[in-house]
Amino acid sequence: MPRPFLTVLTAPIPTTGRRLYQGVRRRVRPLVKPGVPLPKTSPYPGHYAVVRSLVEGLRAIDADFNFNPRRTADLARVVYAPENASLLQAAEFKRRGRIDYLVAGPVNALFPDEAGGVLQLPEIDRLIVASEWVHALCADAPRVLEKSVACPAGIDARYWQRSRPPGANSALVFWKSGGEAFCEQVEQIVRACGLEPRRLRASAGEHALFGPDDYRELLEESQLAVFLSAFETQGLALAEAWSMDVPTAIWDPQGEAEWRGRTFQAGSSAPYLTEVTGRRWRSLDELEPVLRGMLAERAAFQPRAWVLAHMTDEICARELYGIIRSGAAAMSDARKSAR
Repeated sequence: MPRPFLTVLTAPIPTTGRRLYQGVRRRVRPLVKPGVPLPKTSPYPGHYAVVRSLVEGLRAIDADFNFNPRRTADLARVVYAPENASLLQAAEFKRRGRIDYLVAGPVNALFPDEAGGVLQLPEIDRLIVASEWVHALCADAPRVLEKSVACPAGIDARYWQRSRPPGANSALVFWKSGGEAFCEQVEQIVRACGLEPRRLRASAGEHALFGPDDYRELLEESQLAVFLSAFETQGLALAEAWSMDVPTAIWDPQGEAEWRGRTFQAGSSAPYLTEVTGRRWRSLDELEPVLRGMLAERAAFQPRAWVLAHMTDEICARELYGIIRSGAAAMSDARKSAR
């Protein structure tokens, strides 16, 4: 069977010895621990939302790829590794001549010197960042910056889809940044606009404090959503709200933000916001007129239609696949010309 064009690698390929050991262990486990189920493993190792979107999107467009092969013999000559242990392994494969073109991002690290400087590996040929403003975080590493290109991840528009009309007077308050007093002030303004706030506490990274079903249920009930986040490299939770046809009022301070103890200037809290998906606000005195305007012009917002046109799994996977194909072809052409 010929190798595919692309391997998506988010779990390092085990050695032959490790693979044999795992096979024996699986076979003897029912004898050693009868009736005890195997530990749960993620079908999409790494950043679940990003990896799931990519893999399912590539499958939907019938791309020529494989996902986390178990043997190096099945590894493609082009590898995309948005997970650090896999990226380090792929860099070693490239040093040995086993692969030709290596792509990383957008979830390996936020800064070039983060995670042991993994983004500065010379073996990386292309770095995916989640949106245009993230380029600024690479400004002090020009070699990283010149490799970077913006491409968002998609969302599953079939899962993030309404099953019923929203409640008459409910609004989601997605609280990720800012103190609790700030969140309470926001909720008071929401009430002044005739809406009952439903708070959802969030944290940096993936949905660590709630499950997708919880979030979807709150979106089902909501006329609109207010998002409190100091920065977003893409804002997948926003895209999920838009896919549920919920317009968003987004706090976008574009001020000093923090990531893992490091402060920096944030470029955006909603890099993909448009006129049909919501509105921005920067200070509390702006929020009430924004909300009243959104309620008065509710028919002007078409957030789900925007997602279906711009940010589904298939659309974003097709864009990324094209970036990788064109980059690999350009490198191949350059090598042929140099001969």
